[in-house]
Parts: sequence; structure tokens; C-alpha cells
Amino acid sequence: MDSNIVDIKPIKLFFSYSINDKKIVGLLKKDLKFMGFDVFLAHDDIEPSVEWQEEIIKNLKDCDIFITILTDGFKDSEWTDQETGIAIATDKFIIPLQLDFPPYGFIKKKQSLNNKCTSLLRDADESQVKAAIRCTAIYIVIVINNKSKFGVDMKSFIVNNLIHSENYNQANARASLLDFLADFTPDQVLKIFNGTKENRQIQKAYTAKAELQKFFEKYQGSLTPEKYNEIIKLLNSNSTKNLSKD
Repeated sequence: MDSNIVDIKPIKLFFSYSINDKKIVGLLKKDLKFMGFDVFLAHDDIEPSVEWQEEIIKNLKDCDIFITILTDGFKDSEWTDQETGIAIATDKFIIPLQLDFPPYGFIKKKQSLNNKCTSLLRDADESQVKAAIRCTAIYIVIVINNKSKFGVDMKSFIVNNLIHSENYNQANARASLLDFLADFTPDQVLKIFNGTKENRQIQKAYTAKAELQKFFEKYQGSLTPEKYNEIIKLLNSNSTKNLSKD
């Protein structure tokens, strides 16, 4: 596969949250990691022997995106406001997820992510929470893509992650992003074409197959008729029986 796209650096996310919201953030981390992001959660990712305050500061300074989970517990936490202060001082791109209240203090002017998805992250049944997590993760991707600092390389980042999917869940999550980003270049379409041909994890993943058929129909003009017919035939030829839909 193309060496230029393989070397794309991961986008690092740092979540600032109350330990009371560990479950929600853990689910978001799972989905975002499937999508190819490098996600840091203090309660999950710090080994007991590590000086944890220093480790938090190190990961905060190294991150590309700082995401706050604005629940009632956020204000009660001893550390979240301090983490936010460091993020502002180091000029991080900040995404506030509004669950209980809007951004306040130094991030008051930040546009919060507050919609039907985030409102279902708590106090909903399991299937609703699962759907809300996936929806919120996708919205995070869209917000990052719309930031000029990241938007230039975002589609290449998504393409790279997709063609290097190591299992069905990764392929499904990564292919699901294609429908939310626009204007893929002919070169990027060709990379997805070649990656799909070479990677059976993509070919056999239930959701990825459906998303890729839509994608190649949309960008049919970027492929020769022979290549288009070849990839559609390949995606239709693999049995969907017992394949992951997550």
C-alpha cells in the first residue's frame, strides 16, 4: 500500500471528565479507537506505579484534541478545571460535550456539542446509549474535520485507518465515517479501492460492505468502469452470514 498514507500520524484525544462518568467515556473511547483515534483516559491508561499527575500533564500536552464531558460531576471534580486550564494555556482544540450544562469559565465561548445524541448518553436504555455513543463519536469526527488545522489531512487519516483495519469492528466503524465526509480525491478513492481488494476484514464486515457500496457509487467517476464493476462484484460476493454488525 502507498507508503505516504501509511505514515500519517494518529490524532490524539484527551478526555477530561468526572470519575462518575467513567462508563460513558469508556464507551466513547472504544468507538473512537475503533475509528482509529489515539484516546487517553486517566483512569484507564495510567499504571499504578506511574506518577499519575505528571502522566496526565504529559498526555494533555501531547494531545491534539481536548474533550470535556460537562456533567454535574465535572464541576465537582478536583482536577477537571485544572486540566481545562492547561488545555487553554497550551492552545489545544477544545470540544465541550454538553450533557448537564453549557461550557463555562474560559471555555464559555466554545461551541458545545449538544444534540439528541448527547442527551441520550445517560438515563437511556442500553440500545439507545449504544446508538448515542456511535452518533456522538461521529459528530466528534465531523467537528475535528471542520477545524482547518485538521481538516486538510482528516480524509487521508480516515482512509489510512480504514484500509489498515485489523478486524470487522474496526472496518465497520471506520467505513461508517465515509458518508459524513465529502470531496474525497480520486487518489483517495483509488486507495480505498486497493485497500478493500487487499483486506478481507473490510470485504467481510457487514456494515463496511454496505457503506463502501454507497461510497463507490457516489465516487464512481473516480474509477474506471472496469474497476468499479470489479469492486461492486467483490463486495456483493462475500457472504454476510454471521458477520459482525457492531
